[in-house]
Amino acid sequence: MYYLRLLFIATLAPFFLNGQTLHTVRPNDADPESSAPNNFHLAYISEITPHKNKLFLFFPGTGGVPFLYREILKHAANLGYHSIGLTYPNDEAINQICLTSTDTTCHSRARLEIFDGIDRHSEVNVDEYNCIERRVLKLLEFLDDESPNENWGQFISEGEILWEHIIVSGHSQGGGHAGIISKIKKVERVVMFAAMDWMPILNRNADWITWIGETEESNYYGLAHEEDEMVNFSTLLTTWQNYGMANFGSKVLVDTTTTPFNNSLQLYTQLTPANDPSKFHGAMVADSYTPIENGQPILRTVWTYMLEGNDEVLSTEGIKFKTVKAYPNPVSSKLSLDCLGCDEAEFEVRNTQGKLLNTGNVSNKEIDFSELPKGMYILSLSKNNHPKYVIKVLKE
Repeated sequence: MYYLRLLFIATLAPFFLNGQTLHTVRPNDADPESSAPNNFHLAYISEITPHKNKLFLFFPGTGGVPFLYREILKHAANLGYHSIGLTYPNDEAINQICLTSTDTTCHSRARLEIFDGIDRHSEVNVDEYNCIERRVLKLLEFLDDESPNENWGQFISEGEILWEHIIVSGHSQGGGHAGIISKIKKVERVVMFAAMDWMPILNRNADWITWIGETEESNYYGLAHEEDEMVNFSTLLTTWQNYGMANFGSKVLVDTTTTPFNNSLQLYTQLTPANDPSKFHGAMVADSYTPIENGQPILRTVWTYMLEGNDEVLSTEGIKFKTVKAYPNPVSSKLSLDCLGCDEAEFEVRNTQGKLLNTGNVSNKEIDFSELPKGMYILSLSKNNHPKYVIKVLKE
């Protein structure tokens, strides 16, 4: 009842909370041609943190609404992202629709119809006026018209969404939508919570998980609970492997590891869910079940890592790695570094399996990659026993 009262009293006017602006927008107000579902979109932006000019776009799980995921939306805004929780057609679970199917395209046809509204699946009924793509576009246009000083329009151009500036994210079914969007659109990053498409009869993933997509494998991040009551952890690890995430390190238990979590893309927790100790499926990100300590989500450092990746700063004392710029990336010969304290910093270059290939001290703010074959490498910098700054470098 408390949730319903909030929905009734909310208006289109922005709320100002703790240095953030919150916009609550009904889909029908952003786009009069849309229909159900009409629960509020949520859009947060910080009034304090410098903006990154990137959008964090979050899709709730089956039957969920953005209101149930406010903590991660606020956290993204606190980091400087424009942050949106999207209401979209999610009443039916796609894994349930395809539960007994032996057609490996069942999941992808359903998800793509929900994304763009083109009829592909007999058990999905989403048209062009209610699909994810149009709802995102119309919401961004609406926000830009209502609050032009907040620059929501930077994520669209001539009626098209600029996906390359967007981090797509979601929980459960929503994480699957983030995943398939990243296959057909080049996005900034993919952040998934307890998300997979599995075919029990065939004992395999749906076809789209293994598509060669538009987004690089190194930009996928997943977080799961080992005891998830709805998503089998073993099959989820297979899903992550099929995404290519295992190429960048083994799974890491975030409860006993500090950021940057061994630079892994495969993260899991064993934390006891808040409020109901049996709700492991929502413990990573849903407000009702994610554990809170001192008024803050315990997993917020994990969320930060998933959004920021290996570019997250770990140390500023003695060497200001926070301002590191490494270019060109991709690199063909010498990688140039621009930061206070880079000279004489210690460096290590490893392959994605963790094998040490080169080490030494930075000279003239350059590191030579010319002798390495083409591929992805992990570069780490350190100085005076401070924590490392880590970045992925592509050799072309």
